[in-house]
Amino acid sequence: MREILKLCAEMDQLAERTYAKFAEANTDASLRDLFRQMSAEEGSHVGWWTDLLTAFDQGLLPNIMSDESGLVERMRSLSEELHAMISDDSVPTDPEGALALAARIEFYLIDPVFGELIDLTEPGRAEHRRAAYSTHLERLISAIEEYYAPGSLASFLAGILARTWHDNLTLAVYATRDPLTGIYNRRALDTHLHQWSAWSARYGRPLTVLLIDVDFFKGINDEFGHRFGDRVLRDIAHVVRSAVRSSDLVVRYGGDEFAVIAPETDSDEYCLLVDRILETVRKLELTSDDGHAVPVSVSIGGTVAVDPAGSNPRSIDKLLSTADQGLYAAKQAGRNRASDPIVLGRDE
Repeated sequence: MREILKLCAEMDQLAERTYAKFAEANTDASLRDLFRQMSAEEGSHVGWWTDLLTAFDQGLLPNIMSDESGLVERMRSLSEELHAMISDDSVPTDPEGALALAARIEFYLIDPVFGELIDLTEPGRAEHRRAAYSTHLERLISAIEEYYAPGSLASFLAGILARTWHDNLTLAVYATRDPLTGIYNRRALDTHLHQWSAWSARYGRPLTVLLIDVDFFKGINDEFGHRFGDRVLRDIAHVVRSAVRSSDLVVRYGGDEFAVIAPETDSDEYCLLVDRILETVRKLELTSDDGHAVPVSVSIGGTVAVDPAGSNPRSIDKLLSTADQGLYAAKQAGRNRASDPIVLGRDE
């Protein structure tokens, strides 16, 4: 994993240096401004990877790749091709040459692995990261379209670059998102629960994990059909996401069950969080195809890990199984409610 992050940083560093050279060498004022901006943006991208490298070295970022050796080989190949394409001895000074080489650089840097890594390692900031890179890429594409005639090969290739970026984003989303609800999937949960458990244990900060179950969901499916059941799941996913903080991770855990990872959330904040979720779901106004109002509710169980700084991280299985105990208690107590948090400390 470290080698993968290191290669990502090195490739963006190469792009940063190359765009800085373009800015120095080109006489066109607008292109100088363009390449200065692109160099600065690549510098911020280097910062992303450097921060992740630091987190990995501190034990705060788990190894999220199932085929690490294959991915390292792929990343090395991308890096070698990128280095072979860029010559330190010859920097294009004409607009066409600089823009053409910039387009080739960005084509390598929009490989799907970059988007997937950002999505998995920083879920709370992934949308911001993707939006920032989209702006970066659109800036280059606009410049290409300005310098080349409409219908030219270069203009066509600029469109291909934009489409490839969009398609790669879609592939990255498929890897970490639930297709029905659009929220994160179980793979993302496994990755980030490892990450936040490590953070919680290292710094002695509280970590809350919730499991949320839709009450009597089978009956809803049986009475109103599976399409309506899918709508219920989508709407609940949406309102749960609206009830939590942007830094919290909402996941479709499976079937009619959801999970929430809420870092920096203690027992008192747990109670406020579950109350918001319960009330938000209760306010859902759902109507069946034949016009009947369909009330929905959820049951919630959860655990709060409060370990001293420097502890060993809690296992995913322990956090989830304890949250499941709380969910079972909420159901046994009558549903449409949350259980009290089960607090995990080193003296439990």
